[in-house]
Amino acid sequence: LVHYNDIPETETAAMPYFNKLKEGRTPTLPPFTSKRSIRTENAGGPVTVHIYSKSETSKYEIYKKVIVKALKKTIKVWSRRDNKLKGDCRVLQKNIRLIKSPTAINGHNTNLEADDTNWAVSDPGNIFCQVDKPYFRNQTREPAMAICIENNDIFARFSEIAAQLEDCPLSIVYKAPGQLNGKIIVAGAAGNWQNGAGAINAANGHSFAKALEHVVGNDVTIKFLAYNNAPPRVPKVKTKSNSKGLIILSTNADAAAWIVHTVPGYPIPKTVYTWPAAETAKGHLLLCLTIPESQINAIAASLLFIQPMIHYNDIPETETAAMPYFGKLIKGEIPTLPPFTSRGSIRTDNAGGPVTVYIYSKSESSKYEIYKKIIVKALKKTIKVWSRRDNKLKGDCRVSQRHIRLITSPASVSGHNTNLELDETSWAVSDPGNIFCHIDKPYFKDQAKEPSLAVCIENNDIFARFNEIAAQLDNCP
Repeated sequence: LVHYNDIPETETAAMPYFNKLKEGRTPTLPPFTSKRSIRTENAGGPVTVHIYSKSETSKYEIYKKVIVKALKKTIKVWSRRDNKLKGDCRVLQKNIRLIKSPTAINGHNTNLEADDTNWAVSDPGNIFCQVDKPYFRNQTREPAMAICIENNDIFARFSEIAAQLEDCPLSIVYKAPGQLNGKIIVAGAAGNWQNGAGAINAANGHSFAKALEHVVGNDVTIKFLAYNNAPPRVPKVKTKSNSKGLIILSTNADAAAWIVHTVPGYPIPKTVYTWPAAETAKGHLLLCLTIPESQINAIAASLLFIQPMIHYNDIPETETAAMPYFGKLIKGEIPTLPPFTSRGSIRTDNAGGPVTVYIYSKSESSKYEIYKKIIVKALKKTIKVWSRRDNKLKGDCRVSQRHIRLITSPASVSGHNTNLELDETSWAVSDPGNIFCHIDKPYFKDQAKEPSLAVCIENNDIFARFNEIAAQLDNCP
């Protein structure tokens, strides 16, 4: 709506688009989106500015369909939002991450209820964008414009404001043997495995590094506990636990994550990201669950049974004072009276669609075999198992609808070949199913005498992707 103009026509005679603008003309033929660039006038260092716009005839949503598509990067968005559009982590490296409210601008507090600004920063980044429409569903039917400035310093200041993000609920990375790029699925968008954007041994640009950025970095607001039966830089540790993972929390927001993985000696806390070269030849799995901090105590209660080797913890007691099981976990306490098995459940932190996760664990005092006596018994279903196996435990088809069927090796993870000789992962899917389980012990007879843990995710899409790998089964003996 042009409400004032005193620019003489002599100044704009050679500007046809300016004349159309002041006359109120609009595009009537496609394309109904526009991408332009200008540069500021500064001989010392002109700044590139990209201008993205769409007419009301275009039904594109400007944040995802225009800005993300143009930048080819994830964006972190500060904007009022409705209850329809959510953060979007479906497309690798092209996510929309929503910045948490409230936040601070160099000491001045702001919140989405009172802030009329809409802006975004790229990730990875040097771009800041001002957007003239909020992150509402109905803006797809309206004209909109984004002005994106390519400047390291401006980007850095706004990126500081964007330090805390609302979480995408759950993601899984499967790195097949010999591969440096993993395959990725995200809960809520697991219609297909996606290719990893970068090599897993690179310092950044891939999901492993992104999940661990605050572990290898030095963010004073992020604290974590790390456990690994083969801790980094500590040779020949003796432990019956086989679990590897991290509990991460923010000290200035109700935000936490539980990462479960299979990689020995990894990651090295507070050190530049490194990937253990010997593990490239092997298959590995990483699960990242974002959770409210209230779920940490339930996780700790399950971990107590497996006696994890904790090699790093800087979570202050003030954050966990109301978490008695976490306190016992860091002190190394273990259950001395029955029951020696545990069943717990948590839910990921995503109002748009939280995912239920069941945690089954057993101590070494329990002589139960975790696959049949705990997982099958809890799920009341047959399970199909991908795991290294000894020559003692076989598939088991004795009890109707409570079978253990072994997945045939070799197999394929969306085009990446894997085999049991090189794959360190142990997992199962239910049959019939919507449940995927990661198990920290292989399908060996002697695991009945050792502590063990299974993390079982109830999600149709994640189940479907792993069930595809489980297409071929060994015959029951």
